[in-house]
Order: sequence, then C-alpha cells, then structure tokens
Amino acid sequence: MANKNNANKMLDELSRRLGVSQQTIKEAAESGNVNDLLKNTNSESSEQIRSVLNDPQKAQKILNSPQAQAIIKMLNGE
Repeated sequence: MANKNNANKMLDELSRRLGVSQQTIKEAAESGNVNDLLKNTNSESSEQIRSVLNDPQKAQKILNSPQAQAIIKMLNGE
C-alpha cells in the first residue's frame, strides 16, 4: 500500500510540474509516447527528460527504482 501511495504522490507531482493530467501521463506511459507530455514542458525540463530517455543506463537506473516499480505496478493494475 505504501508503494501505491508513493506512486500516486509521484504522479501528482509529475502532473503538477508538467501541467498535464495524471490520465495523460498514464496514457503516455502505456503507449511509450512521451512527446505529448514534453510539448507542455519548458525546454530545460524537456531536454533533461529526453537525455534520460536517450541514455539506456540512466533510464534503466530510474526504471529499477522502487518508485518507478510502484508506478509500473499501478499502471498494470496490480
């Protein structure tokens, strides 16, 4: 339950920072298309996100974090 609460908090924060709904974030995560999310961010944030997505080692490190795993489980309905 704590992981789900952490995931929800992270989604809330990401939603607030990117200026998009949580549903939009979930849909982008499920489809693998982050372009819709990034078009609403400032160029610095957008560049940081693209940098991580283009570096497999950075992306893997983030995906293996407990917070990311909680979000993945939540998106999968677990």
